[in-house]
Amino acid sequence: MWTVVYISHDKAKVDKILALLEDKKIITMTKKSEESDFDYFVYEILVPKTELETAQEIIIDSEI
Repeated sequence: MWTVVYISHDKAKVDKILALLEDKKIITMTKKSEESDFDYFVYEILVPKTELETAQEIIIDSEI
């Protein structure tokens, strides 16, 4: 089961976090929201539920 580990509208930040997680061998998937009333999309980074805790620690430790 996939679980959201990070949400942002900043595509560059999402790309950095994706690269970081993939470097640590965490399987990832991204979703882009439908365009909303705002002028930007929202991106979600998802990981398998079994990898959630590890992914959270990696993101927190990276201070991105």
